[in-house]
Amino acid sequence: MTAPDLPSKPGGWLAERLGWASIASRLGGYSMSRRGFAFYLGGITLFLLVVQVASGILLTLYYQPDAAYAHGSVERIVGEVAYGDLVHAVHSWTADLFVASLFLHLFTVMIRRSFRSPHELSWLTGVALLALGVGQAFTGAVLPWSERAYTHARIGSELARYVPLVGGWLHRFMRGGEDVTSSTLAHAFGFHVAVLPAAVALVLSGHLFLLTRRPVQRPPQPNAESIPLYPDFFVRQGVALTGAMVIVLTLAIFVDRPLGPVADPRVSSAPDAQPPWYFLPVHAIVRAAPKELLGIEGPRFLVGAACVMGLAFVALPFLDRRGSRVTAWAAWVLLVTLLLLSLRALS
Repeated sequence: MTAPDLPSKPGGWLAERLGWASIASRLGGYSMSRRGFAFYLGGITLFLLVVQVASGILLTLYYQPDAAYAHGSVERIVGEVAYGDLVHAVHSWTADLFVASLFLHLFTVMIRRSFRSPHELSWLTGVALLALGVGQAFTGAVLPWSERAYTHARIGSELARYVPLVGGWLHRFMRGGEDVTSSTLAHAFGFHVAVLPAAVALVLSGHLFLLTRRPVQRPPQPNAESIPLYPDFFVRQGVALTGAMVIVLTLAIFVDRPLGPVADPRVSSAPDAQPPWYFLPVHAIVRAAPKELLGIEGPRFLVGAACVMGLAFVALPFLDRRGSRVTAWAAWVLLVTLLLLSLRALS
């Protein structure tokens, strides 16, 4: 009995065992628009998550999740560990860019009205990923246990108090107790490295499964140019990921994000202190709200109204089953409103 011949090309054995030829043939049967940055946002978002996880694992090797040593351990990572400052900066920037990319991805889905049947579950898992991404960024912002981290933890959790029905519970949950203390740091670390990554992995797996089962494809447009998903779109996606990596490294190397002094819970934050950037719209609403509206505390009333709009955002595929153009205009209004509120909070 003679042994079977091995494939002559490098990687041929693995490709044969994986059945890559049939997979590539199937992928090549799908087409994507030749133009439009929106089609590459999903891959960029996933890439940012992978970089964030990889850099976070490296940081965890040296980080000490104890209020007495956390700030000092980050100082050692940045100042003493080889390439520690670069890894720390990359992790910080990818955390923020991941949240921003998630929001932009959902925004483009609204514009293109790709949430319509049969993609309702893809939309819901995408919204869940946005919520988990914000939670991941918020808990990560607390871990350096600097003055800025303490301020972010205190103001960010204080905003949660105005959420109707669950505000009190959410306020205590984000702090790990009634106040921002060393317990808050331990609470944030546990969620940042274990609970939230596991939840992200689970939801992301479901999201990718749904997209592979039912790929999102726009209806054919007159004279619209399209390209095969494989290899043309994959090559273009690779170029987009390279550009994303260049942006991340440029920000990490040339834009300084100082650690600042260690947190001191005995010192109150400055009156103009700000929460993390993704909470700025809510912060602006709370600051601008009157004391009372219709017999209800002003900030609680306005935040409650924003929560109702948020629920409508989540339930969008069921409220607009046909994907009307009104939704596309509403997406632009939402984006402009959030930008204006953020600018007002910074002023």
